[in-house]
Parts: sequence; structure tokens; C-alpha cells
Amino acid sequence: MSATQRMNESLKLFKGYHSFRMKGEFRSKMSVRVDLRADRQGNCVGTYAQIQVPDEVTIIRDRGWVRYDDKNLQETRKFAKTYMPERLTAVDEAIKKSRGKYTEYPARDLLDNPGMFLCAFHLAFAKVPGKVSSAKEVGNPRTAGGERTIQLTHGSGENEVSVHVPEKGGNAPRRIEFNLGDTPVLLELDEYDKPVTVKLPAPADIVQEKEVRALDLTSDLPGD
Repeated sequence: MSATQRMNESLKLFKGYHSFRMKGEFRSKMSVRVDLRADRQGNCVGTYAQIQVPDEVTIIRDRGWVRYDDKNLQETRKFAKTYMPERLTAVDEAIKKSRGKYTEYPARDLLDNPGMFLCAFHLAFAKVPGKVSSAKEVGNPRTAGGERTIQLTHGSGENEVSVHVPEKGGNAPRRIEFNLGDTPVLLELDEYDKPVTVKLPAPADIVQEKEVRALDLTSDLPGD
């Protein structure tokens, strides 16, 4: 098969998966790392790291929950103490309420965040083409997880998309690289079409977003 044929077969497979695991990087102004399992029914579970330490995220259709890592909570407090001391009391109270808990949000609010946006297949991958008119092999085969893969690329600049496929043995996409606007996204892919198991947190472990709004230092608080 030609490079174009192989890339088209890989993109066809990618577009047809009902679920997969994606592990990689969303290179916005602040690099975001993700390790997520998601499906086309709106279920998503895994981790999301914007400041090195990952937070746990779960999305079940229209609702979502984030369990903030304690180190990230302390970074929020440190920032507030230094730059927004007038909010420190509110931040401390929010940290106390959220520590070890799952903060509940509308899923749409979580999907506004870089990285977690990838949970929304119909949006995140809408501009990844299902078919290309040409493709070229770029660079030398690379080894990923003990498997040699090759990179197939179409387009350039913001319209460039690449898939990495096995050097031998099919065209399942092992990695995909594309752009969301001017933001490069690089994802390792596996666990194709495996069920995504999501678990609703116990009611006693849930805190509502409005109760810990002070954690969002960009938001307006009552009385501001």
C-alpha cells in the first residue's frame, strides 16, 4: 500500500472507534498532559495535569467530577496568598471542603478546559480528516512500546495531521498528531473499542462547584 492508502486506512479506523485510551499532550500556553479513556456516549475517565501533578476526572454524559490533588490545592493557596491575599480566607475554606472529595460540575464546564476537551469526540476530532488526497512518510521508523512505527503526514502548518502506524502488520493508529487552532495535540492511542468503565462518586464524597468556587481565582465571589 502507498503512504496515502495506509494513512486513509488508519484515519478510517480512527474515525470508526467507539472508544479508546489517549495519553499525551495538549500544547497550549501551559502544557497539559492527559491520560484519558473516553467513548462516543460522553463517558470519560482518567487524569488531567496542567501543573505537573494530575487531578482525577470523571465525566458521565452531562455531569463531571474532579478530585483535586492536594499538591495542586496547595499551589492554588500559595498563589492566592501571594497575589490575592484578600481571597485567602475563602480559598482556605474551599480547600478544606474539596480535599479528598469530588467536585461536581456540568460536563460542559469541564470540557472548556484544554485537555479535557478531548473527552468530547464530536468536537475535539471534528477537523481530523477521515480521508486525505495525499500523504508522505516522514522520518525513520520509531519504536513505541517495542513496536516499530512509521509516521504518515498530510498537510502543513495548522492543517497538518499525522498518524503513526505499525511498520508491519496493519494500519491501526498508534499515535495521532493534529492541531486545534494553533495548539498542537499529540496523543498515543490504544485500548480501541474497549468499554469505558465510569463510576459515579458516592454522594458523601461529592461537593458542589458553587461551594468551592473560590478555587477558581478568576471567578467573581459573592461580595466582590
